[in-house]
Amino acid sequence: MALEMVRIQFSDLIGNHKRAIATTVALLDEMLCGFEQIARGYECHSVMYRERNTLSDSQRKKLLAEITRMREIMLELKGSLSLDGKFEDLSAKIWGSSSAFWEVLVETECKHLKRYGDLPPGFAEYLDPMVRRLVDHLIKISELSRPASRKSRPRSSAEN
Repeated sequence: MALEMVRIQFSDLIGNHKRAIATTVALLDEMLCGFEQIARGYECHSVMYRERNTLSDSQRKKLLAEITRMREIMLELKGSLSLDGKFEDLSAKIWGSSSAFWEVLVETECKHLKRYGDLPPGFAEYLDPMVRRLVDHLIKISELSRPASRKSRPRSSAEN
């Protein structure tokens, strides 16, 4: 079906329908971006988190081909339904994740770990300062990446 014919045929599609379709297809595309990185051989290697890419060369090529076919369909949908794409502000993504996660780190302080049982004597003197340092650094990352529209910063447990 020609692109103009589709636009005319579905011109009465309401905004909520278009937003639902656009959101779903954008989330799919975001997921495919991650798959594409993996298919191209990306692996993360850090201190406590490591990825192992066990895809064979054949699997990688086939995945990339499927992704390409899916994007062709998504491109047709975007054009024929006049869908808006999603733009993600990466500084906001870093800010949001780091602003939320420092509270999870605080839960590894010894006063919270005691719910799992007694801790060795002196362990709090070792662990708690390290956790506080991690929290402080994560808050610093949050501050560094804060979008201009955000004014307040999260407070660590030491500040409460």
